Formats: sequence, structure tokens, C-alpha cells
Amino acid sequence: MLGRPCGALAALAAVLGTLAASPAPAWTPESHRVIAASAARLAPPDLHRQIARNRDAYLLGAVDPLRDGRPEHHVKNPDGSGRLDEMIALAVDNAIRSIRAHRPFNEIVYRLGVAAHYVADASNPLAVADGDPDEDRYASDFLRYLASTEPRLRTVFYGFQPGFNGDGDLPRLVDEAVRRGRDLYPLVGREYRRVGFRSGVETFSDRSTAFGVASVAYSHAQSDVAEVLRHVWLAAGGMDSRPRIPVRGRQVLLLPLDPAVR
Repeated sequence: MLGRPCGALAALAAVLGTLAASPAPAWTPESHRVIAASAARLAPPDLHRQIARNRDAYLLGAVDPLRDGRPEHHVKNPDGSGRLDEMIALAVDNAIRSIRAHRPFNEIVYRLGVAAHYVADASNPLAVADGDPDEDRYASDFLRYLASTEPRLRTVFYGFQPGFNGDGDLPRLVDEAVRRGRDLYPLVGREYRRVGFRSGVETFSDRSTAFGVASVAYSHAQSDVAEVLRHVWLAAGGMDSRPRIPVRGRQVLLLPLDPAVR
């Protein structure tokens, strides 16, 4: 149990301080915070209000898994290694159970932040493929590059999937995210070879393929996290009171820039 929101704020500061000294195994902590906060804007209104009231606990949940010392929790490779799919299922189930058990909302939104973390990992190309023998030459730099592009990106929301609430929907969402990441993965190595493995943070332009990969990865991560937040809320008995919601495959929304999530 997290305790009061001020305790969550202190814990978040401690986590970020710890992680700043070592490379993150997936998105950087700041990227995870931005993805989680942006997705929360798309949650059902009642849930969004609770996340806003317990923002520090939510953002703590979004970065806390980086401290687990278990890199296999954050990846799912083509050979079957990695437990990311299991961690997503566990985190989502824990969030649903905490709502049904009427746990304090700072605990609930913390668990939602944890779920957001793992769902976002599935949209990171380096988390779902490992076939490039030169990946070690650029992996850390690419994660920093992803974070560096975020303030300049205009991300989109791809919409909610109609009827998303069945037993097979979450695994299908994860499978689709993993497939997209694996399609993007070769493009990352190709871009680094193009610039002689120099730093992408310093070298890639905003017209490069690398910038396009970043844009797609961020947009899908935010869209999938928003889908999962809504799924958790509905599965636990909540409602989505919006008269209209964007439908995946029919509408794509350009997300407005929001300095508050950075």
C-alpha cells in the first residue's frame, strides 16, 4: 500500500534519482512518465479524475518496474524468451482486482501505472526483437534518442477497439504491439549503420526514418495504454460516460501537446 500522495511523490523522486545513474532497459523513465500521463487523458472521465487526483502514485507506478533488476520482465523476443506478455497480464489483473476490492485509489492508480509501464514496453522495438548482432552498439543511444524526440513529436491516438473487453482481447493487443515492434526493429539498426553508429541523439534529423520510428512507437504506446486503462475500468465494473469515443480503424486523433505531462 502506498500511503498518502505526498509519500508517493517522495518515492517517485527517489526512483528517478536511482535510475538516472544507470541506463534503463526499455523506455527511459521520462518516456514512461510521458506515455502514461498522455494515455491517462484518454481514460474514461471518472477514471481520469482519479488518476489526476493521485497523479504522483500513478507516475511512480509507471517507472517503478525499472527497479526490479529483471530485464526478462521487459522483453519478449522472437525465440520466446522474455516474460513481458506475462507481466502485462499480471499487472492488468492486479489493477482490476484492486478496483473490485475497493482498495484506496492511490493504490489503484499505482497499479494502473505499473500496467501502463509494461504495455508501453511492448511498443519499444528493442524490447521485442534481438536479432541484430550490432544492437549493443546503439541500444542505449537509441533509448536516449527516443526520449529526446518526444517534445517535438505530434503523436496520434488510433482509437479504441469496439467491444474490447473479452478474455482474448488483451493477448491480441499485446501480440499486435509485438508484431509492430518487430517490423520496426530492422529500421533502427539500418539507421545507425547509415550514420556509422554515431550517436542518433546528435545525428538523426527530424526527417529521418529513425524519427518516424519514434513517432510510431510513441503513438502506439500511448494508444495501447489508453485502451488498457479503459479495459481495466470497464472490466472492474466502471462506466465510460462519453457519448462518442474514437473507434480504431475509423478515426485517428492528433493528440494536442500538453506541457503538464512532461
